[in-house]
Amino acid sequence: MTRNAVLILISMVMVIGFWGHGAFYQLGEIPLVVIGGVAVFAVLKSISWANRSTAMGKRASGTLLFPPDDIKLVQYGSKSITVRPLRKTRMRAGTVYEAKLTVTTEKSFARLLVTDVYRKRLGELTEDEVSREGLRSLAEFRKKWEAAYSKWDPNEIVRVIEFRALSSIGTGA
Repeated sequence: MTRNAVLILISMVMVIGFWGHGAFYQLGEIPLVVIGGVAVFAVLKSISWANRSTAMGKRASGTLLFPPDDIKLVQYGSKSITVRPLRKTRMRAGTVYEAKLTVTTEKSFARLLVTDVYRKRLGELTEDEVSREGLRSLAEFRKKWEAAYSKWDPNEIVRVIEFRALSSIGTGA
């Protein structure tokens, strides 16, 4: 809503910028600013909508971090979900993220479109989800989870993030 208000204000300022063209202003100052502002707003909004509708042209909204072992899995599509602690993630479906090794790394190794985000208990993960996580078994997933987060609580609610790679970029190093 705030973005729309800013866009309409910018639109009205743009119309006022044409003040030197007298023929535009025979309607009167206020109606012209409102009508012109709404028209320019509509154009800007449609451009904004068009940019958002194609994920390939979308600017990344944030970063998804991965360990070095996951680079090739993500790039080649062997890993299409990631399971994260609920408290550490706020991903949204339909959003593009840069896949990186660390937050301070400038270069990403892939651009990912998040296709679904849902919550689940850690102990309720299926073999299929673990396979899409790039692992061979639930036991292997549990070992990796304990190494990363130091404890396994099957009742812990986690966030499962499904994604697909839009592009792969270098090696991420």
